[in-house]
Amino acid sequence: MRAELESYYNLKIKEFENGANRQIVDTVHTKEETKRIRDELTALREKLSAHEIRIAQLLRDLEMTRRDKEVCERDWDERNHGLEGDVMRLRSEMEAMLKELQNIIDAKLGLEMEIAAYRRMLEGEESRTGLRLIVDSALEHKSSDSGLLGFVNQVLDNRTSVSEGGYSARTSFKKSAKGPVAIYETAPDGKYVALENTGRKEESLGQWSLTRNVDKKDVASYNFADSFVIRPGDKIKLWAKGQKPPSASSLDLEINQLWGVGLHIETTLISPSGEARATHTQETTYG
Repeated sequence: MRAELESYYNLKIKEFENGANRQIVDTVHTKEETKRIRDELTALREKLSAHEIRIAQLLRDLEMTRRDKEVCERDWDERNHGLEGDVMRLRSEMEAMLKELQNIIDAKLGLEMEIAAYRRMLEGEESRTGLRLIVDSALEHKSSDSGLLGFVNQVLDNRTSVSEGGYSARTSFKKSAKGPVAIYETAPDGKYVALENTGRKEESLGQWSLTRNVDKKDVASYNFADSFVIRPGDKIKLWAKGQKPPSASSLDLEINQLWGVGLHIETTLISPSGEARATHTQETTYG
């Protein structure tokens, strides 16, 4: 009986010792795991602090960038407004220069017509020394520095004296048409060319063209739009650039060129196939 008790208690003691050893091992492992977790937590806290500092720096940079953007946008708006003002000013100056150039071109065409008329009169009247003196005087004024206005006034004064001496200008017109659309009128001063539809139906002039020959020189050519039509009985004037008056018909057009003036003017309406469908001839003679 005693031996059985001793054996039993020895077995229990071994079990307690084994359990204590296992508990000691578990405790050591738990302490090591706890230390590792604490180290990782400390490292994560350090990383978190570094990230918070980085985020704060990025927020400051973002704010500075936003302010710089606002400053750049204000500068750009101011510069854009300034450029728009410069564009408007330059556009006004360009329009004024174009208008002045147009006036000079008109005066030049008129002067060329006057000179051509005087030269033709001289060719038929060589014995009239007074006419030759007039033309020579006009040419001298054109080449001198006395100014365009003085030359124009001098030529106009000379023209009056020639008319008083028995010379007069006579202008004749001839026109023809191969269809209902005709050139029914051209302004002697080159301000417009007028078309008329004498037929009973609408006529399309898409891809047609209107050409102008002045003193054997091609000076203008206008191409009609594909959708251009002229209704029965309509009369449409094509005004030269800058010549269309406010009172013009709503059907009238203003082209971006000049028709030109001269002694012999031939205006032709040409179909897309190149056929002359209507002509208008203006002939000015002095005698």
